Amino acid sequence: MKVIILHGWGQDKTVWEGLTDKLGKNSLSIDMPGFGKEKIVDPTWGVPEYTQWVINKIKDYNDVILIGHSFGGRLTAEIASKRPKWLKGIILSGAPCVYKPSFKTKFKITIFKIAKYFIPYKLRLRYFPTDLKKAIDRGLEATFRKVISYDQTNQLKSISLPTLIIWGRDDKVVPLSIAKEMNGLISNSELKIINDADHNSFLDNPNLFYSYVKKFIENIK
Repeated sequence: MKVIILHGWGQDKTVWEGLTDKLGKNSLSIDMPGFGKEKIVDPTWGVPEYTQWVINKIKDYNDVILIGHSFGGRLTAEIASKRPKWLKGIILSGAPCVYKPSFKTKFKITIFKIAKYFIPYKLRLRYFPTDLKKAIDRGLEATFRKVISYDQTNQLKSISLPTLIIWGRDDKVVPLSIAKEMNGLISNSELKIINDADHNSFLDNPNLFYSYVKKFIENIK
């Protein structure tokens, strides 16, 4: 069994070294285009294009378990919905696969859409969210905008593989309510909640995170 980890937005494979060290030689984390040592392939890519890139990268492996965190979780879920024969199970953590913007967020989006017709880009840039500004610095503004609004509700319903969802109870980036909804949408899934952990629960409580991953892998074997 090969365990492959897909990192979150703004991170790279090195953030997962603690887990890959514990899992051993049959595990690896990969950088995705625009992050770590992987150069951008196309600055207009969205989730489907990144998903296909990952599939091409790992398709020669057999009996794969994918672990996806945040943005990497989106890609993991997208791959699982395609039901490739080599994929045996998935683990999702902090993955915003269900797009449910708050009223406040919707209001801001509307204001920015109107403002672009009246306010110069450089002036609007001052009020952009920090994550969007960082994406712009990376040359990934178009990708970021596509990714954050990509709703995978229907894809989740089609996932039948064994699925483990691990979430930080105090996740402020992707709230626990999203994890619970995903748990209800994926038929063969189990939700594990890590107390006193935020969005990066694998860093906040690495030992507990690893224990959940290890048991999941053992059950698939």
